[in-house]
This record gives sequence, structure tokens and C-alpha cells, in this order.
Amino acid sequence: MRIGFMMSFDKERIEFAKRVGFGSCELRVGVEFDFFPGKDGWETKAKEVAEYYKENNIRISCLAGFYVNHMDPEKEEEYKKLVRNVIILAEKMGVSVVAGFSGRILGRPLEESIGKFKEIWSEHAKFAEDHGVKIAFEHCPMGNFYTPCNGTNFMCTPKMWEIAFSEVKSENIGLEWDPSHLICQFIDPIITIRNFGNRIYHIHAKDAHINWDIVKKYGIWYPGAIEHSFPGLGDTDWRLCIKELIRVGYKNDLNIEGWHDSVYNDRTEKGKEDEGLIIAFKYLSQFVVQD
Repeated sequence: MRIGFMMSFDKERIEFAKRVGFGSCELRVGVEFDFFPGKDGWETKAKEVAEYYKENNIRISCLAGFYVNHMDPEKEEEYKKLVRNVIILAEKMGVSVVAGFSGRILGRPLEESIGKFKEIWSEHAKFAEDHGVKIAFEHCPMGNFYTPCNGTNFMCTPKMWEIAFSEVKSENIGLEWDPSHLICQFIDPIITIRNFGNRIYHIHAKDAHINWDIVKKYGIWYPGAIEHSFPGLGDTDWRLCIKELIRVGYKNDLNIEGWHDSVYNDRTEKGKEDEGLIIAFKYLSQFVVQD
């Protein structure tokens, strides 16, 4: 297991990662990058990118490629092509996991997305299996105040995970587990590891903090009641989480998803984002022996 962070291909960010001691990354990919399938010479460029990370001892744990609403009827075919191209790219780069959202039928109860989920992701699961790649769904609700309300992501609660894995009987779909989204819904992250550990294929190391003074006065539907944060600055017990992940046999890395902390971000002050990454790295390093 290694500690890294989500990034686009950027040689300066790779140098920063090396200076701090990071050993992995979740690489953001998409149609805008010149090493993406369909671009001229993409295969050669993709191999060059993969080799550059390898030369710098940064393991690409996952390709972050399709955080969109796959059930948007106007975009469905476009997004199907996107998912397949991310899988093809992962195979070419030697990366075993790709990640994104599941999509959702907007404005309807979560359960009404089950049929469409099965239709779309059964097909993608088979394609991923044929290419030796696993699909990991991030479970951010993408709704108001970090809840499923008005969200765009069906795979956002443990109950929906149960249904999804029952409907699509393929081990090529699983979770991009992120405890911050569980904390925001008052769900115990440890229990989800124990119940779904064999389906956790990648991890977003991100945290959240419940400001109980605000919750008790105004409720959860109030700005600042719950806020995302870097690991070590929130409510997740990462000691036990990492121990449980090892117990269930998790084999991938911990990649920090930044940009969300209310204090440590470059919107408040230039350089704060990197401070947050360093704090999170030092905190998680207490519990991880990087291989």
C-alpha cells in the first residue's frame, strides 16, 4: 500500500510528490488529454506517460475518468464511449482500476435508477473484464449538503451498493471508497469496510467533520454543518480503517483527493493546498508502510 494523491499528468506535481515522499497517484484522464484514445499517436504517448511515472517510482493506482451522469439520456452514448476508452487506456498503461460515478435518473428516488444501472454497467463490466480492468464507483451523492437529495449518483449509499452488486453479478465492478461521504451521511466507515471490503478496489483518502454546534442549532441543512477535509483533520478513524482494509485484503493504494478542505486550499491562500497534502501524508504515514 502506498500514499498518493489525485493529479493530472504534470511533471512539476510529480516532482512535488517525490519531494514529500508520495508513492502513488490517481491519474485524471479524459478526452482533453493528448494521450487519450482517439487522439493522434495516443498509444505511444500513453506508454510514455506510464513510463515517466514508473521512472519516478510513482505508481498509478487508478485512472479517474468518468465522473459524469451516465443516465443523462442526451449524453448516454457519449459517456458509454468515454467509459470504454478509459478502460482501453488503462489496459494500455498497465493500470488495473478505473473510476467514476454510476449516474442516476434525475429527480427520482434512488431505487428507480436500478434498471438503468443494470443495463449500462452490465455491459461495461463485461468490457472491463475482457480488458483485465476493474471499475470502481465513487459513492459521493452529488446532492444538496452532501446528501442524496437532488444528487446525480445512484451508488451513494450502502443499500444501493447491495442492490447494485446483486443486480450486476460481476466482480469487475466495485467501490472507490471514500469515508468523507459516509461521515456526511452519519454512516460508520468501519462497518462498510467489514461489509464490502472485497469490493473496495480503490480509495479516495478524504475526510469530513461534523460541526455539531451548527447541527444542534440549525440541523444538517445549513451551510458549514458538515465540511470536507484532508485526512487527519476530520472525524474518520484512519487507524482502524487502514487496519480493517489490511484485514480484508485490500491491495491498492490510498490516494488523497484534495481541493475540498475549507482551510487548506488555494482559494484561501496560495500554497495551502500543498500544505494540506503534506499534513495528510504525514498523518497517514503513521499507519502505512509504503511498499
